[in-house]
Amino acid sequence: MNIDLSPENRRCVRQRVEAGAYPNGSQAVDEAIRLLRGRDELRADVAAGIDEANRGELLPAEEVFARLEQRARRIEDAACQT
Repeated sequence: MNIDLSPENRRCVRQRVEAGAYPNGSQAVDEAIRLLRGRDELRADVAAGIDEANRGELLPAEEVFARLEQRARRIEDAACQT
């Protein structure tokens, strides 16, 4: 599959590779797609949470923050593995 990037996005990928953030453009694009998937998942979770709140299904703040911290650690761990 070939994907055409805009000149701005090509420049962005090239700069990140040249800076050493990624070994090549493919891995930079893979990371971008991984981040898009994470964003989509987060949006779905937020929408589900809003629906639950509207139904009165609320959790104690301590539990919410504990879950957020766990999720942040998982995301951070996943980012470190790439």
